[in-house]
Amino acid sequence: MKKNRRFTSSLNLIAVAILFVLVKLVLSLLGGNRSLENLLTQVCYNIVMVTSLNLVTGVLGELTLGHAGFMSVGAYTSAILTSLVMPGQAWAFPLALLGGGVVAALFGYIIGVPALRLKGDYLAIITLGFGEIIRVLINTVFAPWTGGGKKMFGISLYTTFDNAYWIMAITVALLFMLAWSRQGRAILAIRENEVAADASGVPVTQYKIRTFAISAFFAGIAGGLYAHSIGVLDPTKFDFNTSIDYLVMVVFGGMGSYTGSVVAATGLTVVQFLMASLVEFRQLAYALLLIVMMIFKPSGMLGVKEFSLNRLLAHIPGWDAFADRMEALLVRRKAGSIAPDVPKYRYDAKSIPVLSLEHLGIRFGGLHAAEDVNIHLNDKEIVGLIGPNGAGKTTVFNLLTGVYTPTEGDVKLMGHSLKGKHTYKITYEGVSRTFQNIRLFKSMTVIENIKVAFQSRMYYSMLDGMLRNTYYDREERGCDKRARALLRIFEMEDLAEVSANSLPYGQQRKLEICRAMASNPKVLLLDEPAAGMNPIETQELMETIRNIRDLFGVTILLIEHDMKLVMGICERIYVLNYGRVIAEGTPEQIKNNPEVVAAYLGAPDETMKEGAQHA
Repeated sequence: MKKNRRFTSSLNLIAVAILFVLVKLVLSLLGGNRSLENLLTQVCYNIVMVTSLNLVTGVLGELTLGHAGFMSVGAYTSAILTSLVMPGQAWAFPLALLGGGVVAALFGYIIGVPALRLKGDYLAIITLGFGEIIRVLINTVFAPWTGGGKKMFGISLYTTFDNAYWIMAITVALLFMLAWSRQGRAILAIRENEVAADASGVPVTQYKIRTFAISAFFAGIAGGLYAHSIGVLDPTKFDFNTSIDYLVMVVFGGMGSYTGSVVAATGLTVVQFLMASLVEFRQLAYALLLIVMMIFKPSGMLGVKEFSLNRLLAHIPGWDAFADRMEALLVRRKAGSIAPDVPKYRYDAKSIPVLSLEHLGIRFGGLHAAEDVNIHLNDKEIVGLIGPNGAGKTTVFNLLTGVYTPTEGDVKLMGHSLKGKHTYKITYEGVSRTFQNIRLFKSMTVIENIKVAFQSRMYYSMLDGMLRNTYYDREERGCDKRARALLRIFEMEDLAEVSANSLPYGQQRKLEICRAMASNPKVLLLDEPAAGMNPIETQELMETIRNIRDLFGVTILLIEHDMKLVMGICERIYVLNYGRVIAEGTPEQIKNNPEVVAAYLGAPDETMKEGAQHA
């Protein structure tokens, strides 16, 4: 968890207040320069727009080209509410802004449900289309209230620099706090690797839709500020080009950095203002700026980095000690922590297996990738699944974890069917896995990787995370303690704050297994855990697997080509060939099975004999 959290939040609030006072002082000294105040107001609502777009494009990693459509929904909704529903009432302004945000979020949800099932260019195109649909609806269906293709006049000028500044500050603060919650970690995990996020218990589609709706909500707020700042709405101002302008600001500042979004929105808005009379040259300057940025710093000004006032002040001697003392004063009585749930698996291990694959199969067109697969795993057993390349081993894992839906047969965990369930639900039920190719969240730290996997065992809401209330605080402290305890078991606690991407290969493998265990599974699936390891690392892995079984009481099914490891650690082995199980038995029985030797092992060699001695 972040150190000195309450003190840091208080420090940031003071800094924001001081900046506001300084700006107001400058405006006062300039005699209330109206033009400058309008520019600063525009900067504020542009920051709201750019940070909201960055939530989807930078943090979630989904490219959208129709964000101006949500701004138009918020603008017209708030304008209609203040002009037609509650005319002449100053108190209606905050309600109108909120209403504009809610209606924009509703549009975001409706659009997000079908759109976010697509990826990459397809998503960009469909969001572009939806953005244009919104503009057409404003011009046609809602024409009696919006003025249709004409401009909407007579909108009250309620937006001032003061209220725009504080709405902007609240928006940025909420998005920052969201980033440091369990929901923020889940969103980042989706950006890093959707498959691994799903396998860690993150409901990917749900999070995408929620994030899209939140982004649309703040875009609607920005639209309301815009409408009540200029007093006139022109539907042509919310076209594709406007969406691209805001996307350029996100890219310029750094996709994933809210600080970068603030700086880019401020700088490019000022550039637009200074070149207002030179429209053609302004577009050229924009293009040149973007080209230069992409050539010399393609990640944007700040990449994914964020400014931290506390980190800046930490260079002052004695600052950390002072900050600790202030934190102690602010938190006089700390409530106890709430650890992530540890499920209690209750079933009769003597009468039913922990996991059973019953006549399992899947057909891709006319190809049977797996057929009539029958595998049974008992409590606290280590079982191997071997076979030649292309035999269907990983396909079986994908069927087990909901990546593929079986076309025949069933998968039962402790007697309950898993067939047809989503991957994240199967993880919650008690099946966790690693991957043949390591899938870590590489821009995140070691401990953040572990915390992502607690997703399904924590319960505070997204609103709790954004408001940083007591419930959030208690669960996050419990999550941090549990994550460090788990890392301690895997002898990785000293690497907790290290970037996962900087770990050596063997440690990355170990971290992936550690992350899989964070969801407290009853069955652990290991897909070629020793791939790429040297003999020393492989020996350490064997000890790690045994320790996991003994400490956590899990059942382990592993795919592996290293026969020394398989024969040395597995109590039973299943052999797969052409999608069918051709043999099952102890390591000794498998080693001497003529069909297995012919299909996979070949003539027994010294390595196999040595491995069998460890069995």
